[in-house]
Amino acid sequence: MRQIFYFAFFTLSTITIFAQSPGGVANAVLWLKGNTVVTPDTWTDYSGNSNDFTQPTTINQPVLASNVFNFNAALQFNGTSTFMTQPLPSAFPEADANRTIFVVANAGATSGYRWIFVYGSPGSGSSTCQMGNNAGGLSNAFYGPELNSTGYWDAAGNANGALASFTMATSLGTQYDRGNFLNQVTFVPQFATSVNGVIGALSSTPNEVWNGSIGEVIMFTSALVDADRNLVESYLALKYGFTLGTPGTPLDYKASDGTTIYWAGTDGTYQNDVFGIGTDIGTALSQSQSNSTNSGNGAGVGQNATGNLVLSVATPLTDLQFLMMGNDAGALSEHLIASGEAPLQAVGSQRLIRNWKVQNTGAVGAVDLSFDTTGLTLTGGSSLNNFRLMIDQDGDGDYFNTGTQSFVKPVSFTGNKMNFSGITLANNSVFTIITQAASTLPATWLGFTATLDRSAAVLNWKTGDEINVDHYTVEFSSNGVNFTFLGTVAAKNGSGVNTYSLRQENLPSGTRYYRIKRVDKNGTVVMSDIKSVRAGSLSTVILKSNPILKGRIELNIDVPQNQNAVIRVVSLSGKVLVQQQAGLAGGSNAINTNVSHIAAGTYFLQVQLNNEIINKKFVKL
Repeated sequence: MRQIFYFAFFTLSTITIFAQSPGGVANAVLWLKGNTVVTPDTWTDYSGNSNDFTQPTTINQPVLASNVFNFNAALQFNGTSTFMTQPLPSAFPEADANRTIFVVANAGATSGYRWIFVYGSPGSGSSTCQMGNNAGGLSNAFYGPELNSTGYWDAAGNANGALASFTMATSLGTQYDRGNFLNQVTFVPQFATSVNGVIGALSSTPNEVWNGSIGEVIMFTSALVDADRNLVESYLALKYGFTLGTPGTPLDYKASDGTTIYWAGTDGTYQNDVFGIGTDIGTALSQSQSNSTNSGNGAGVGQNATGNLVLSVATPLTDLQFLMMGNDAGALSEHLIASGEAPLQAVGSQRLIRNWKVQNTGAVGAVDLSFDTTGLTLTGGSSLNNFRLMIDQDGDGDYFNTGTQSFVKPVSFTGNKMNFSGITLANNSVFTIITQAASTLPATWLGFTATLDRSAAVLNWKTGDEINVDHYTVEFSSNGVNFTFLGTVAAKNGSGVNTYSLRQENLPSGTRYYRIKRVDKNGTVVMSDIKSVRAGSLSTVILKSNPILKGRIELNIDVPQNQNAVIRVVSLSGKVLVQQQAGLAGGSNAINTNVSHIAAGTYFLQVQLNNEIINKKFVKL
């Protein structure tokens, strides 16, 4: 059966937008996201209440800047004349009504009063609701009554951005920073009404103008309980690279479904510099590149001597896939590996004292990782042969007595950044960085690929300068977690480059994962990366033309049975630009998707089906 669907992005009868909300929590009345802004004259409200903020006058418009907060765009306000307004906001909480407000921002100048978000009637006591700055403090005020956490915006830890929230429950106002309690006070009766909304100033005069960047503003018409506040904070923390809680009071990161925990804060050991990548359709999140605000800036440039890590994937992850990591706050200084601390071949190497732990949710595959050496004193200098990731697969941080270990060599240096490409980090694995490899630690894994040849998987790997290697054991898995024996290949133990190959025939439909164990003659086991192939795809998506010339994407989607599809156009930074739903019949379906309003550039087409998400890269001219 062949069906043809025509979609216009603005035609309500043919498009179904998912009911998305911040953290999956209901009753948001305002949701402004810097990464969705197209031009700085309009900031669109994604809460569904049409509370858009605008600024038609060019000289009063903020600047739209990219890579401000963890590779996300934001609006920059100059502290003198820039602001945006919504004269008649719909359903903003009035008088003493409960509310919760979240902001992601940073501050430049902090003298006097400067406001991120205000509504009501300035000039009359208790007649506004305000959130922003008072002489460097986090201020929530009602044009008179005020709750102020002094020194907040001036704190060194907030230089790259802050995640602050305010809850008012029956006149009790409470401030939080990254999920941590800050301050609390009971307010006298308030009288603010749902009028005169302003972003970046007290009023449209303008006065008391914000100096700094604003990435996100969210308001709910309820005082969120801790569990719901955590859902919103989880969304914002992952998106913007914030660490929730502290090592002493660690917090979980939860997805919008309320049940998927993609970073468990039960053990505070690794609750430092937590960051990661992930996709959560329920909260419109697609973060494909990330670093911690504690160690890097919005463009991934590391702060001095912080050992900044940047994690990225080539294509957006599928829904509810996450890969997170945090560290144990160990020193970024070197330690000489002694016997009994790591596999024999690593003894005599230098390693960083710090360890990082990974939580992989939804079987995330190969990722890229970079490590910024700026300001660190490392014995290995700038020679790639001197460095490795040393990965403890069982996650207990014991690199010798338990589990298996693998070593991954960087592929390049970019300035002071050491780059690892196409690595797979299993759930709960722990890793550190070897900074001066011993002579007994050769560049074992020079390459490992898994490719599909019709219905067979072809595995090829290369090693270098093998020393006393007995054999290689190849294993496969259908989920990337539980592996089964496939075959054994004898080691060549040759100097220089050694090449190996193995095939697995008659693969079933779906994704199959592979890993290789190098078994030394002394019994030491070293694990490779995990690679995957996809056989007998359940569905296919074909772009009829690429580049796109006519302002619309023409594609064919073949599916084995009737089902719904969600079609998205996603920027390289992970921003969803188009989202629509289509009912597909079993067989071939021809679809036209309007992209005439999108600027020329390179994008991902993402088609979500019942059992899979298919990504295609395309160029619009």
